[in-house]
Amino acid sequence: MTAGHRNPVGAQGNTARSHSFPAQVAAVLLVLLTQDVRDGAEERGCAVSFKAEFLAELEDCLRGYGAVPVRNPDALALFIEFVRALPESDQRLRCLEGVDQGSGSFWNNPAVWWEQVPRFGAELPRCGSAECRKLLDDMLDEAISDEIDVLEMEIRELPS
Repeated sequence: MTAGHRNPVGAQGNTARSHSFPAQVAAVLLVLLTQDVRDGAEERGCAVSFKAEFLAELEDCLRGYGAVPVRNPDALALFIEFVRALPESDQRLRCLEGVDQGSGSFWNNPAVWWEQVPRFGAELPRCGSAECRKLLDDMLDEAISDEIDVLEMEIRELPS
C-alpha cells in the first residue's frame, strides 16, 4: 500500500484494528467475506445486486487483483466510497446493469478495467466527487459504445 492509502478493510467495520490482525490478513478476510456474500446469495437462489458486484470488483482492483495495477489507490478508494453512497436506483448504475445484461459489455470491457479504473486520478493532484461522477459517466459511455458495436456486428451476421 502506498503512504496515506486508506485500508479498504477500514471501511468494512475496521476488522484489522478490532481483532488486532495485520492489514494483509484483514484484507484476505474481506475477500473471503465478499466471496461468502456472493456464494450465499447464489446458494439461496438470489442474485447479488449489480451495485454489490460492482463494488466488489472495484475493491478487488484496489487490493491489486485487477488486470492492471492501480496508479492512484487513494483516488480509487474515493471512487469506491462515491459508488457505495449511490442509491441502488441511481440511473447510471441501472443503465450499466441494463447494458451488461445483453453481452457483458461492461464487465468484459478492457477500456474500463484496463484503462479507466487503473488510471483514475493518476494525473490529478486531488480527486473529488466531480471526478468520480465523470469516471462513472465515462464507464457508462464506454459500455454503451461497446454494446452498440456488439449489436452492429450481430446485425451484420444475420442472414440476408
